[in-house]
Amino acid sequence: MANTERQKPKRIVTKIGDVFCVKFSNNTKGFFQYVTRDCEYLNGQVIRVFKKHYPIDTDVAIDDILADEVDFYAHTILKAGIHFNTWHKIGNSKNVDEDGFKKVIFGQTCDTIDDTSSTYKFAEIEVDPLTNWFIWRINEKWTQIGILPDKYHDVVELGYIMSYLNIKNRMERGYYPITNEVYEILKRIPRPEYKSYIKDMSDGNEIYICFKGNFFESAVLPVNGKMTKVSRDEAVLNGMDIVRKKFSDTNWKAQNFITEDEFNKMWDSAE
Repeated sequence: MANTERQKPKRIVTKIGDVFCVKFSNNTKGFFQYVTRDCEYLNGQVIRVFKKHYPIDTDVAIDDILADEVDFYAHTILKAGIHFNTWHKIGNSKNVDEDGFKKVIFGQTCDTIDDTSSTYKFAEIEVDPLTNWFIWRINEKWTQIGILPDKYHDVVELGYIMSYLNIKNRMERGYYPITNEVYEILKRIPRPEYKSYIKDMSDGNEIYICFKGNFFESAVLPVNGKMTKVSRDEAVLNGMDIVRKKFSDTNWKAQNFITEDEFNKMWDSAE
């Protein structure tokens, strides 16, 4: 007789100190460690992501992973990444560098403030979110700081619960490819080896750009009414302004990001 009883989903257990591996599309891999929970932000699981990437078939000792420079910290949901095979656990270490994660500053903006002049208890006023920042350290109270001072621009981490795909994207690219006003302030700089492909309509013309790391590499853009492909060397030789364009100069929106295939299709069809 066939067994009609439904199988129970496998219980996923995660512990502080767990180390995880993430594989990337270019046959490399990176690592992160679950270091703590943040009771001040939805009890979110906080990870520290290490900067170095390794060839996919390289055996790496946990002590060597933890000795690497930390690239960034983030809140995420570990079980989701495990369930969707985005990362897998490779071991555990009690070395979570508590002194390190206690120094991390997270930040968020909010587009409303309380309307203290209203007779309604929960009335709010819409404001420019870049004038209404909240910052905090892990397990410490939030501080409403208003406009983010310059001294925080290079240190604040975006404080949301990041999906497993966003975590993988940032590990592989060096940035989150999402839409957020904070990137007018917190500049995104890609990993030096990563190529980003952009479709830009900001100046009224359709332009396709490839950046390698933070720097312009090539583009397809209108010249004399025709879509023309331009390499970095050609742009330098002809004194074109686009050669000075950096990825971090623009607050790219999610819809700006295209695939390598989409860019190559435009490149191949241009003159």
